[in-house]
Amino acid sequence: NNGLGRYGLLLLLPQAILLGFSSVGLGPRDLPFALFVQTFLFVTHNKVITAQYFTWYLCLLPLCADRIRWKSRQMFASLALLGVAFVVWLLTAFCLEMKGLSVHLPLWGASLFFFVANTVLFVCLLNSYSYIGFKKKTEPSIIIEQSDRP
Repeated sequence: NNGLGRYGLLLLLPQAILLGFSSVGLGPRDLPFALFVQTFLFVTHNKVITAQYFTWYLCLLPLCADRIRWKSRQMFASLALLGVAFVVWLLTAFCLEMKGLSVHLPLWGASLFFFVANTVLFVCLLNSYSYIGFKKKTEPSIIIEQSDRP
């Protein structure tokens, strides 16, 4: 019953709202992309931040990669920013965990940078996404020929 418990629940609110909107907005139109987006959002907004969680959404990417425009300057810049954020976060975490250095404040900054880089990439993915849609199957028409016979 302390303030931290309520604060922790408050931090889940943006994640819950984003997951709800992605379910309702994308799920009925493009389920594979909706699953990718929800996993991406979950990993990005998770309270526990770690670089290897990207594999959770990376395995869903082939299901929707054909609907994302990859060859753009914005996409290249977003992916480069995420790459730099990975390196900064991993180096800082390595210094804390393996070297035993007191780098808590730099790790917090690297975590913020990592979150921002993921958010920038997410916005770029949404802007580069194009919904193709699925053509409805039509029932095969049966042609009945009438004969001239009485």
